[in-house]
Amino acid sequence: MRNFLLCILLVVSFGAFAQKGKKPSSGYDVIHPFKNGIAKVEKDGKQGFINETGEEFVPVKYDMIYPWEKGRAKVEIAGKFGFINEAGEEYIPVKYDYIGPFKNGLAIVSLNGRRGLINEAGEEVVPLQ
Repeated sequence: MRNFLLCILLVVSFGAFAQKGKKPSSGYDVIHPFKNGIAKVEKDGKQGFINETGEEFVPVKYDMIYPWEKGRAKVEIAGKFGFINEAGEEYIPVKYDYIGPFKNGLAIVSLNGRRGLINEAGEEVVPLQ
C-alpha cells in the first residue's frame, strides 16, 4: 500500500512539473501557474496576463512584467518602463528610461538624461530636468 501511494504521489508530482514546460493548446507558448486568480502568459517572447476564465486582461505585448506590488506592476517594452494597474491599464505610460521603487509615495524617473519624481498616480510632481 505504501509503494502504491508513493507511485501515485510521483505521478501527480511529475504531471504538475511537466505541465509548466508543456506548450498549452490555448495559443500561448507558456502559461504560468495561477496565483490570486491570474496567470502570466507568454507568446513569441512577450508577456501578458489572463484571468481564470482565460480572458487576456493584460495584453501580451510586454518584454517584461515585473512582480505585482500594491496593486501595480512595472512593465517594460524596448527598454522603456511604465506601470499597469490590476485592471491591466497602463496608468503610467511606458516611456521612461528608468523608474525607481516607490518610497513615501514617490519614485525617481529618468527620460533622455533628465530626472524627476512621479507620485503613485504617475503624475510628475518634480518635472524632468
